[in-house]
Amino acid sequence: MLTISIIVISLGCALMATVNTLWQLYVVYGVIIAVGAAFAWVPVIATACHWFVKKRGMALGVTKAIIGIGTFIMPPLSQFLIIKLGWRISYLILAGLIFVISLPASRFTSLDPSEKGLYPDNMKGTVENTGNDKSISNIRGFTIKQALRTKQFWLLLSLGAIFALPFGIWVHLKAYMIGFGISEMTAATVIGLNGAAYVVGVLVINNLSDRIGRKKPLIISLLFMGLMMLWLVRAREPWEFYVFTIIIGFFWGGFGLFSVMIADWFGLKFLGSIYGMLDASWGIGAGISPLLAGYIFDTTGSYQPSIIMGAVVIFITAGLALLLKPPDEPASTEV
Repeated sequence: MLTISIIVISLGCALMATVNTLWQLYVVYGVIIAVGAAFAWVPVIATACHWFVKKRGMALGVTKAIIGIGTFIMPPLSQFLIIKLGWRISYLILAGLIFVISLPASRFTSLDPSEKGLYPDNMKGTVENTGNDKSISNIRGFTIKQALRTKQFWLLLSLGAIFALPFGIWVHLKAYMIGFGISEMTAATVIGLNGAAYVVGVLVINNLSDRIGRKKPLIISLLFMGLMMLWLVRAREPWEFYVFTIIIGFFWGGFGLFSVMIADWFGLKFLGSIYGMLDASWGIGAGISPLLAGYIFDTTGSYQPSIIMGAVVIFITAGLALLLKPPDEPASTEV
């Protein structure tokens, strides 16, 4: 899966250098690159969950921190390349980097430690995550049908879709800052710094969740993110945007606990399928939100209504997260 993903994403980035019309942009970026990215994320998360149980939160934190490192490096790098070489050449360089670096690395991955003659956490037998209530062991798990019958599955599905709605403002954040006289390079640096803060946040918060459980860190993270969206409404100066991006980036790391919960609660047997269905809810919300934010700006001339709506949605997500609790273990192994 990872190999397919890398090839498709690399191809998509290379094709971006040839785009001349709007429909080509939709097809290449909105379909080809998006499909390639979809093939990558679920296998990576499933692999980390199979290899680690006791420190699953920390393991997924490290895995997701790589995204933050990319977010930290790529916006300023991309802006620099675009300024120096133009956006078409920049996409060709990006395609080459993804193919040359990621493709060889993907060949070293194995979904299950048993493929290497090893065990989860390097411990033979059943491994329990004792730091979290009702965590499913490494040898038990829900089937897809059993997961679909739980309230927790549908609550997680709803939370993913709802929480993704504020994502639209991130797509427009650079334009929002430039509108207040912020330079393009400063705006790109602000966005990149968000990735660095995310790296720290996802490591700290996920590690903490291995000790005190997933729910409390998740809710606290959502509350801080909602507050920082309100801060963004009043932000005008560069330092205010830097404060925003560092704090919200740190607590964005708490959202990664959703994937840890899925593995803890539903087990590993059908984790890829269950996680894939739940992660699709995020994709639906993230696909709608940039269009919605753009439409609101076109009709009102301001991004602030979208930002305020984003804050409200995040607070709603925090309220719904209070309802989260592990499902009862399945009574049978029906498929």
